[in-house]
Amino acid sequence: MDANNPMKKIRKINSDIEGEIDVKPSPWKVLIVDDEPDVHAITRLNLKYFEFAGRQLQFFEATTALEAKHILHGEPDIAVVLIDVVMETDDAGLRLVDYIRNELHNSMIRLIIRTGQPGAAPERYVIDHYDIDDYKDKTELATQKLYTSMRSTLKSYRDLGIIDTNRKALKKILDATPGLYQLQSINRFFDNVLQQIISLCNLGENKKVCLVNSGLVVAMINQRLSIQAAAGRFSKLQNDPEIQHIIKICSDRLAGRNNLHEMPADTLLIPLEVHGNPAGFVYLEDVHYFNKADQDLIQIMANQCASALENLQLYIDLKEANRQSLNMLAVAEQSRNMAEAANRAKTTFLGNMSHELRTPLNAILGYRDVIYEEAEELGCTQILQYLDDIKLAGNKLVNIISDILDISQIETGKATLKPSEFNISTLVEELVSVVQSIIKSEGNQFIVECPTDLGVMYADYRKTKQIVMNLLSNAVKFTTHGKIHFIISRETYPNHEDWLHFKVSDTGIGIEPEQLDKIFEAFTQVDSSSTRQFGGTGLGLAISKHFCQMMGGNISVETKLKEGSTFIAHLPAHIKTTT
Repeated sequence: MDANNPMKKIRKINSDIEGEIDVKPSPWKVLIVDDEPDVHAITRLNLKYFEFAGRQLQFFEATTALEAKHILHGEPDIAVVLIDVVMETDDAGLRLVDYIRNELHNSMIRLIIRTGQPGAAPERYVIDHYDIDDYKDKTELATQKLYTSMRSTLKSYRDLGIIDTNRKALKKILDATPGLYQLQSINRFFDNVLQQIISLCNLGENKKVCLVNSGLVVAMINQRLSIQAAAGRFSKLQNDPEIQHIIKICSDRLAGRNNLHEMPADTLLIPLEVHGNPAGFVYLEDVHYFNKADQDLIQIMANQCASALENLQLYIDLKEANRQSLNMLAVAEQSRNMAEAANRAKTTFLGNMSHELRTPLNAILGYRDVIYEEAEELGCTQILQYLDDIKLAGNKLVNIISDILDISQIETGKATLKPSEFNISTLVEELVSVVQSIIKSEGNQFIVECPTDLGVMYADYRKTKQIVMNLLSNAVKFTTHGKIHFIISRETYPNHEDWLHFKVSDTGIGIEPEQLDKIFEAFTQVDSSSTRQFGGTGLGLAISKHFCQMMGGNISVETKLKEGSTFIAHLPAHIKTTT
């Protein structure tokens, strides 16, 4: 590693302050229990240079079972016990075996029975009834056999230790997982991740070699790589060059620059991967003698943490999206309220203005009638045509004002029905009379088909007349030198209900199909130029459709551009009113 590397400099300074630590793996602890001092000496001599898995032996000696019990209490991590059978009693060794297995409940310690009096403890009986690893005559345990037996026994102890550590580690991972998936702040989550991984590192044999307590979590949050949790000596460092260098290492890893030489000795960088991509790293110090199995267990925990991080990030994203949605809904609600308030103000204004306009207009039309009568009596025929034009314009204005009043009542929910019974033929006669007076001016042919047996209708007479009149007026307005066909029919349906169909067909300009959805909207015409060319407010069809629906009916339309249109008002012969 480069001598200018800040990690190397700072780690060296820390060593100078704290004292250089030469970490070596702890020796295997072996307890010799025998009442013959020579056996102790020979055993130590034969195993003086014994080494297994890079670790030597540390001997503890007892001449009685009682002494052995005291040692076992003080040294619970003894790996192997060599036990003589006959000591203070003929079965003292066997009682010690029973004590270890059944009173201390220690199934990890490996037990080798050595006896100089095989008859006192028959081999088959001992093997069958006691949980031991080997049974030997003291004369058998020469140097080579003792070496072989010790190596086999320590291997068994090591493998059992690994299995036990793995079991505890997996249980710890399972126990920690629910806590990782709890809804919590991102900072608290990463603190928990670091705590759980450090705790896992200190399980089993590793805690005898060193104690991992310094670490960091570096993660990408809001597109920025930063420290999210710190433990041990790092918890006291802020904006430290060493920490910045660790962040640089993690940044390089995220960018695919995996320079392993940047990592200091006895450190471990564990990726937290989401969908195969690193979302962060756990950096640990003082990780001595961690084997592949240890690192695999740590990675399993890291994978659980990464999965929980993905879940938590999804929750945070959903929470933020929900917050934004609620804000948008609030803004939309505010806009809707403002629009409704503006619409109510508009409707109120139109209603008030319509009332205000109607009063002087009625006076104008009234004075016109008076002047007309006097002009006729005086023989002033030259002004009669002008007075007729005034009346025609005034009546158009009255109709416009009436439409505005109707639409304002509809929008404010004040439109009501006044049903009564009337002859359909009377209604048709009035409609035809009005239409015939204006239809000839456009050079149109007016055809009426009305059976004489249409009977009566129970509905709002004024609104029914207005519905059909609007359809006829539209046909007249948009047809020149063509035909307008007015057909009235009555039909009885299987449910014994009678319906009236007022059909108005013309050979006028027609309507484009994509414009059909708009023609029933208030203040709308399919072409803004038609307002100037043909006149009108664009309220007629909207009012007609609403009045139809109020009486339980509807309006259908068929049209073809430049060939004409057909509108049909469908109304029940007897409308249903609510009380």
